[in-house]
Amino acid sequence: MLMLLCVSACSSLPKDDSSRHDSARHISADPMQGWNRGVYKFNDVADRAILRPVARGYDAVLPSAAKIGVRNFFANLREPLNTLHNLLQGKPGRALTSVARFGVNSTIGVLGFVDVAQTAGVEPAREDLGQTLAVWGVAPGPYVMLPLLGPSNLRDTFGALGDSAYYPNGEITASSGGRIALSTLDVISARSSLLGADSILTSQLDPYTFLKSSYEQSRVNDIYDGKPPVSDEQIESDF
Repeated sequence: MLMLLCVSACSSLPKDDSSRHDSARHISADPMQGWNRGVYKFNDVADRAILRPVARGYDAVLPSAAKIGVRNFFANLREPLNTLHNLLQGKPGRALTSVARFGVNSTIGVLGFVDVAQTAGVEPAREDLGQTLAVWGVAPGPYVMLPLLGPSNLRDTFGALGDSAYYPNGEITASSGGRIALSTLDVISARSSLLGADSILTSQLDPYTFLKSSYEQSRVNDIYDGKPPVSDEQIESDF
């Protein structure tokens, strides 16, 4: 951990370099828009036919406390990744926050089902490999709509693949069926939490463009820990 802290201290975004702080550098071009729109239509059909009805059933059957507990459990499993990526980005304070959250929630919080840390005011410090690569200066590359997985870009796609190698299903159960069941539950839980956004997406004149814009704004917000810089275009528009 000390070695990671030393290395990551050189990798954080410089505080006085406004050009590197311009959030526009994290916006992806869309050279494969025809292909991406086709994948979006496929995803929409698959979601309407399978995932959305299952998520609605899950949402209707489970009480709110149980749904929150499931989300907390899977979020807690990602805390070691949060710790690693905060270190790699030169954020030791946020890394310690993730360590504390994992320790408290895994014990007092009953394996993470109860987010005791957040109740005590210790908020999550979520990071992933895509964010780490962004802090290291890797450009997002072209926008990509992934089959069944949704919006991404080249950088975040590689980041998701790297982070997926960590996913600790094997530490929870040795059964392949059990690992598949856990992954499936994670997906259904995540989809259930987004049911409220369905009407917003379907009300758009161009849902594809709206989803792309929303994804990129969300990623910029994540990369800058909720405090994205004001771009040159935004400054000019204010005048």
